[in-house]
Amino acid sequence: MFDARIEYTSDELTPVLVAANTSAEQSFTNIPKVDTGDMVLAVNKPTAQAGLGIVGFRVVGAGEIAITFANFTAVGITPTAAQTYHFALMKRQPV
Repeated sequence: MFDARIEYTSDELTPVLVAANTSAEQSFTNIPKVDTGDMVLAVNKPTAQAGLGIVGFRVVGAGEIAITFANFTAVGITPTAAQTYHFALMKRQPV
């Protein structure tokens, strides 16, 4: 059994180019408060970019989150650099 709580964290990320008409997972390390066994509930990218979406996310390991970006256009899109992304995490706790 376990109990859970929700915590929030944020980090400045600089994703790389997402090719045209595709989706691609990118991993980011040194994210504060992220532990193995946590679940990412939400990711907030601070600005919208036409044709670019976040379609998935997961905890890879301690301090590491992977985000799947989708590009719905016919040209490559680079997500805006040096933006602070916000994450909602579900943290498992033993009962």
